[in-house]
Amino acid sequence: MELVQEIVAFHMKHNAEPEAVDLLMEVEDLDLLVEHVDATNFKRTCLYLTSAAKYLPGPDDMLVLDIAYMIYLKFEEFPNALQIALFLDNMQYVKQIFTSCDDLLRKKQFCYILARHGITLELDDDMVPDDDDRYALQDIVNNVKLSEGYLTLARDIEVMEPKSPEDIYK
Repeated sequence: MELVQEIVAFHMKHNAEPEAVDLLMEVEDLDLLVEHVDATNFKRTCLYLTSAAKYLPGPDDMLVLDIAYMIYLKFEEFPNALQIALFLDNMQYVKQIFTSCDDLLRKKQFCYILARHGITLELDDDMVPDDDDRYALQDIVNNVKLSEGYLTLARDIEVMEPKSPEDIYK
């Protein structure tokens, strides 16, 4: 196993991430990948993992996506981690992303993504410590202001009243 670790470390340092991932898949020890990934190669590694997961059978694909999730979380790529958490349908991962992220704007982005996917999530004190922020984010997740936003958009592009073709083609 020491030889495998040396080979994986060499591949990861020399831009051969797919070879390292394939080797670890063959020896069925993909968990070692998390400690060998650094800031320069984690994006390529995760891209390869998520692409390869589509071609893997049964539980192996979930394991590969789980490793990609851990790598994204390690390097604070929260939107990509959320994408994988939603694909895995793992609400614990979604909650972990909310507790790990400190940026309110990113949390708003996550809430819009969850709302778009139709996922109901009850935000708690651990996920959003401030009460006002938590209520605002909960409104976003619940799509409370969705119709209000559509009406504002309709007013902005001036389509509230029906128009004749002559009004449009002036």
